[in-house]
Order: sequence, then C-alpha cells, then structure tokens
Amino acid sequence: MYGHTNDILNDYGIYCDTQLKNEFGSYQPSGYDAIYLYQRYKCRIIEERNRVVKQTQDLMVPSDYSTASQEIVTDIANGNSLKKYQSRRLKDLHYDDDMLSHWGIQHLHLGREIEEDGFVRRTGDLLFVHFTKDYAHILGIFNHTSWCDSDLIEVIHNNWPDQLTVYKTNSTSGFTEVETAVLRRKHGNCNVVVSDGTEYLPPGLGVTTNGAPINAVLNSQKVINMFNDEFEVIKENISQILSSDPLNRESDSITIGLIMDSVLNRFVYVVKETGFKFTVSS
Repeated sequence: MYGHTNDILNDYGIYCDTQLKNEFGSYQPSGYDAIYLYQRYKCRIIEERNRVVKQTQDLMVPSDYSTASQEIVTDIANGNSLKKYQSRRLKDLHYDDDMLSHWGIQHLHLGREIEEDGFVRRTGDLLFVHFTKDYAHILGIFNHTSWCDSDLIEVIHNNWPDQLTVYKTNSTSGFTEVETAVLRRKHGNCNVVVSDGTEYLPPGLGVTTNGAPINAVLNSQKVINMFNDEFEVIKENISQILSSDPLNRESDSITIGLIMDSVLNRFVYVVKETGFKFTVSS
C-alpha cells in the first residue's frame, strides 16, 4: 500500500512561472497565480503550426501592402512565428486584446522592416485574420478604427458560416458599433448582429470583469481538471506503473510530479522518489 502525494499542479505552476519569466523577465503577478497568467498570455499567442489559408474571393489588397500581405500568408502556411506582426503590447503581461477576446480575430501589421525590438514597422492599416487550429481565414485589410466593426463578423458569416454556427442566438440584443465600443471599455460583453439579422454571441467568448478573456479562465480550469483527473488515474494504476520501471526502483512513499521532457517535447509524469518518468494514455 502506497501513500500518494500530488505535486503535479505545483510543478505545472513552476513551469508557467518559468515561461512567464523567460518572456517578461521579473513580472508583477498582480494577485493572480502563474497558471492563470500563463493561460491569459497564451490566449494572445498564435500557435506556430501549418495552417491552410482561406481568403474571400473579393479580397482587395492595396498594392502598397501586396508584398507584406503575401509574406504573412506564407508565414502562416509554413507555420512560422507571427509574433513580429502582432501588437507591441504583447510585451506587457497584463495586456488584453479586446477584439481577440470578444470576436476571436487577430490583427497583424503589414510592415516589412523589422525594427530593433523584433516587431515589424507599424502600419496604419492592418490585416485581420480569424485563426483556428488548422485554418487561417483572411478577413481583409482594415484600419485602426475597425475594432468594433461588425463587417468583420459579416465576412466570416458570408464566407465561412460554419465557424459561427455554435454562437447563433435569438435574444434580439444586438448592439450598434458605438454601443459595442462603450461596452468594451466597461469590460461588458454583447452580441453582434449582421446585415441579414443573424445574431451571434461573441465568437471570442468575451471578457471577465477585469477585462481579461473568459478563455483564460476556462483554459486554466481545463488544465487543472485534466491534471487532477490524471492523478486519480495514476493512483488507481500505481502498482502497474511502478512495475513498468525498467530499473525496478522502489519507494515506500510516492510523490507524483510533472516535468517537460525535452526529447518528447511534452509533459511527462515523474515519480520523484525514484526519477521514473511515464505518461498516461488518454
């Protein structure tokens, strides 16, 4: 009979803290734990992965931006980092991108010159893109006053309606662009109505009262629940797990921790008393 200690969430919190320090140096948590802050930060980051790029048939790209636009499309398709095109405010841990939080739409700058801080030169116009795991939907080029422009949702509605189906509602509580802007400033959430009367909940899910994306809270809870559930699986199967150690290491007490395996490039569990590493099948 083994005693079991769960160090998984503590180890994951340390990992999150390390990632945040690598990105921001010494940071101010402002009352939030590292797991939540890391998930909040990840909400703004575009994962580096190959995506199929989809564009509207009537997409118009001014000649001044044609080369930069194509370079962005190529980087998206090849799974390259897109950070250099994003807002410089990414350097602020507590920055929240309202359009992304509310509508799930990223904005990318169209400059080609990379400046000293690694970001491209800022441009007045922006390329707006809706990302999913496998696709990038190019919505068009808009200016810095378009954050609450329902035409952005209209483009998705007209070209890729399947991306919005789950958000359809009939509450008749749509708001004008001006009203939407006011609510965003107050960290309020609201639906959006397109020209044919179809109404959607905010496709980015919206924000909490502190202005942070709801997704940060949901993702934090999701990862916590996942690790807690897997610890229960580990406890139920601990004898089998220990017997699979090729070195047959034993211990009277068992502490289960978590580490990032540099070879597998994924998290693995570890018996801290013996150093035996293992994974849990989902």
